[in-house]
Amino acid sequence: MRSFSLLAVALCLATAAVAQPVVGAFVPTVNFGAHVNLTNSNFPGPSINGSTALQDVYGAGFGGGVHLDIQLAMLSLRISGDYLSFSPDNEEYQKGLQDLIGNAATQFTIDGGGLTMWSGNLNAKMAILPLPVIKPYLTGGVGFASINVDDAKVMQNGVETKAYPGFPSVTKAAWNVGAGVDLSIGVTLYLEVKYMWVMTDPETSTMVPVTIGITF
Repeated sequence: MRSFSLLAVALCLATAAVAQPVVGAFVPTVNFGAHVNLTNSNFPGPSINGSTALQDVYGAGFGGGVHLDIQLAMLSLRISGDYLSFSPDNEEYQKGLQDLIGNAATQFTIDGGGLTMWSGNLNAKMAILPLPVIKPYLTGGVGFASINVDDAKVMQNGVETKAYPGFPSVTKAAWNVGAGVDLSIGVTLYLEVKYMWVMTDPETSTMVPVTIGITF
């Protein structure tokens, strides 16, 4: 009977020990956030019969998105989704024409040709200086980008001279590298700059998104 009692006590103590949390054990955390983007870009542009006459005329892109951060022991993972919108920059288009037709380039503008992009990325994020409030970090990842371009028209003094058909949504692989800084003040504010490649045809598109976000 005494042996049974001692065994019962031992089992109770073992159960209690298992039930206690392990001191110092790391538990991954998940946080949700939102962000806005300002993006400088270089797109191949709408094309017709192999022509890329509208290349490099897109101005800054604007948009935003949401993200999910998974904090691991040594680094974190960020799953993000973004929407960006770009419009042709007529000043850049006219600059490109000046070498060909001189001051007459100011007569020409682009009507339409808007470009929209939906993208999703999985990034690794590693703090390089884990201070209590300010945390600089490096980031890099892979994903995809779905791009759609509207029809575009070249106008001379308001009269259409050339039409460039757009193209429906195409989805291409993408990857990026960058750096940023977190500011932890209850919530986390961050500023991030990345260089992104999108494997478009006939040439690779590149962009530099500057992102300001908040993570709760």
